[in-house]
Amino acid sequence: MGCGEFLVKYILFFVNLVFALAGLALLGLGVYVQIQAVSVVVIADVSVSVAPITAMVVGGIVFLIAFFGCCGAIRESNCMLVSYSICMLLLMIAKITLATLIFVKLDDLVDGVGKWLDEAFQRDREAFHEIEKTFLCCGPRGALSYLSLTLPDSCCAVPACNVTNAYGGCVAGVQDFFQAYSMAIGILAITIASIELVAVVFGLCLANHVRNKSRRSRY
Repeated sequence: MGCGEFLVKYILFFVNLVFALAGLALLGLGVYVQIQAVSVVVIADVSVSVAPITAMVVGGIVFLIAFFGCCGAIRESNCMLVSYSICMLLLMIAKITLATLIFVKLDDLVDGVGKWLDEAFQRDREAFHEIEKTFLCCGPRGALSYLSLTLPDSCCAVPACNVTNAYGGCVAGVQDFFQAYSMAIGILAITIASIELVAVVFGLCLANHVRNKSRRSRY
């Protein structure tokens, strides 16, 4: 194996090692967002789980395919390398689609948070306390949402909760949460997709080298 092929082989190996870690990061981020958002999904009766669930699925698949790519690079298997390149190309398209959907739908999601929380607050205040505990907030718009000087314990860090030591409103906190973590998922997906394009090229180059070497060995 020449110097160029040697570099491609080990660059592909280490790039896939990075992919495996990035896939785990995307998986972990999706799990975290899903766990944090579950109280909003259940209480507000809205579906905001598409992005985190997709991130978990894509992250897990990226990890498995990256591991597959590492094995293909080290073993110099033409079949494994070609299969790996095709799978990575499909994953790259999936992640670009995911990021596009996040960036297109994010404003609508954030703008709708106020309406969802107002309706949830009016419908079931006991259940709304779960959102307050999760996001450390008080009422949709702050302590004044309760129209009372006495507030539930979920509105404050310490008991004997009142308007002087209450958290801020839940709308701002939940909006900031979805804004930050949806952007993080989108940016991470695009970053991984960009590196995957390089991996696809390297994978096909190494597969071509392995195929040519196999042909030469027959003569």
